[in-house]
Amino acid sequence: MKCSIILILGLLTLITTACSTKQIIRDSEYKYSEAAFKSGDIPQALERFPTKERHGFVTSIEKSWLALWDGEKDNKDLMRQSKTLDERKFTSVTREAKYFFYNESEDGYIPAEHEIIVMHLMNAMYFMRNEKWDEARVEARRATFFLQNYFKEDQSHFDDPALRLWLAGIWASLGEWQDAQVDLRKAYELSKNKALLPLIEMQQPPKNLNVIFDGGGPVITWQEGKLSPEFSDASTPPSTAIKFNTLPWFLRHEERNSEIRSIVMKSNYMAQYYGLNTSVGAEKSLGFAASNGLRAAGVIVGAVIIGGGIYILAQSGASGSGEAAGYIIATGLLASAELWKKGDRLARDFERSTEESKQEGLENLRTYRFVRFMPSWISLTTTDEFVGLQAKSLHFKSPSSKTTVLFLQRF
Repeated sequence: MKCSIILILGLLTLITTACSTKQIIRDSEYKYSEAAFKSGDIPQALERFPTKERHGFVTSIEKSWLALWDGEKDNKDLMRQSKTLDERKFTSVTREAKYFFYNESEDGYIPAEHEIIVMHLMNAMYFMRNEKWDEARVEARRATFFLQNYFKEDQSHFDDPALRLWLAGIWASLGEWQDAQVDLRKAYELSKNKALLPLIEMQQPPKNLNVIFDGGGPVITWQEGKLSPEFSDASTPPSTAIKFNTLPWFLRHEERNSEIRSIVMKSNYMAQYYGLNTSVGAEKSLGFAASNGLRAAGVIVGAVIIGGGIYILAQSGASGSGEAAGYIIATGLLASAELWKKGDRLARDFERSTEESKQEGLENLRTYRFVRFMPSWISLTTTDEFVGLQAKSLHFKSPSSKTTVLFLQRF
């Protein structure tokens, strides 16, 4: 019965792992692309980008963000994602006075609030690059809708000062300074950062405005047995007075996921996790039995050599039997010790093999999906002195704008 249960769990592990990981990008598969991005090599980040999930929501946003800084003008993938989301109804859920909205994408991914807003902000930047100013305004309005108009005023919902800075920069590029000030004012309400007040109180738009993106997103750490990682920020805060960390985006993402998808994710993950531990335990038991068997054989062989040799020597009545007996005992002990050592090595080999198998299995479970490459910090300044860091830049100014806005990605 026990063997049957182990076999069933083992088959379940293989089936569920295969179904869940063959088509989904594992966290480890991003490492080369992320390393290239963090070093400022955008072409290499695109070259080393994982090949799975083509045209999925997550990969479309990620690759579009990378391509934006590489000079790309085509935003068809972004528009495709936007269109498919529009065709599906958005839903809101309530949990202990907190409100979440969600919408499943065509590939089954449920984007976080900030990911949908970022999609529209990126679309606006692509349209501005192509000098399609009206289309950019539409995208800015759509981002605004999800930040402040989707929920009722008395509902506690997602809003974020870093996203407000980004949106303010887009409005300033489009010549809509009053709309930019609305977002700056909201950023102040959320953060109480007094460095925003001079911009909020300006009667005329500034000549220059700079929206600065620093870093490449949070650090994720996996703990064995947990179905989602822990998000943390290891970046150095920029020196600008107006700056906001984006870590709350990802903490919100994890919180939202735990509310909306917890049952499905837990059942799928834990079935794989316990199946993995069961198979690893079985392999360890096999290794333990084999190595102990080898050790036992060593003891037996040694005893046989010593006992048999002494018996033969006694029966023969040969001279010098004392010295011969010493050789026989030494040979028996040597054989026994050698087999014992081989048993120890076998045990260590099995231990190492099972641990490697377990780590590989755990790696296959690490498929928490979220949009990567996003900045760790978003800052706002009116000066353009940026020294000492490698950066990519975009300048936007519509015909109706008095402000030139520099969007800067620093690494």
